Amino acid sequence: MSKFNRLQKIILGVIIIFLTLGIILRVVSGSTTGNFIYDGISMLKYSMIDYPLQTIRGFTTDFANLWQVHEENDQLRYELSKNPSYKAKYENEKAKNEELSKALKISDEDERFSHTWANVIDRDVTTWNNTITIDVGEKDGIQKDQAVVSVEGLIGKVVEVSKYTSKVKLLTSEDKLNTVSIKVLDEDGNANMGILESYDVGKGRYVITLFDEGAEIKKGMTVMTSGNGGVYPSGLLIGEVESVQALISQTGQTIYAKPIKNFQSFEYVSVVVPKGDAS
Repeated sequence: MSKFNRLQKIILGVIIIFLTLGIILRVVSGSTTGNFIYDGISMLKYSMIDYPLQTIRGFTTDFANLWQVHEENDQLRYELSKNPSYKAKYENEKAKNEELSKALKISDEDERFSHTWANVIDRDVTTWNNTITIDVGEKDGIQKDQAVVSVEGLIGKVVEVSKYTSKVKLLTSEDKLNTVSIKVLDEDGNANMGILESYDVGKGRYVITLFDEGAEIKKGMTVMTSGNGGVYPSGLLIGEVESVQALISQTGQTIYAKPIKNFQSFEYVSVVVPKGDAS
């Protein structure tokens, strides 16, 4: 059996070579020929040992830098993935600010009504078209049957009042008793009286009975409260005429009216009282 295995022989050979090189360098370092030999050996050492080590160190550094860039890219992708939610939040806040600006403008410029502005604090998805809850109540002077508007126009009336909150029944409620006395203004500014009977959920339109069957009502004409009936004050915008049809075997006309825009989405509403009636 051999006294040394193959690996041990290789290691021993390398050690002997370096010892020999060291002795030669020591002996010849003082002569010109020695310098030449020294330079050759140094170059050999650099190419066999130093350069490979430098290459390994450089590779390690490059790999570390690459890994850092990879982590930064992962973070960037994460931030970008959240961007749609940031955009949605921004658009929502922008819409709320625009609505609030309109509310403040109405309060400053409306000479007909006193406004008590409120936040919508509850609108259940199961009763979305029926009711909302607002954060004003008896302490704010709110009373049952007072009209409630958004920044666009009439949306309903107060039906329940507690100390700090109130419930509002919307005009889009499926309650058949939720009627409103209205008027349609024609092209000459004449008022044609009628009743808002109900809300057609399928069509998304108010169903209105107009008393005068001879009135020339056209698409786009304004529908607003008439003030008759004692609940809603006169002059609150409801919507605009969408279509007209004659009643069979009855007097009058049936009108489908498009509600005010943004009826499905509002953050701020106002309980209104005519200024002559405000306490």
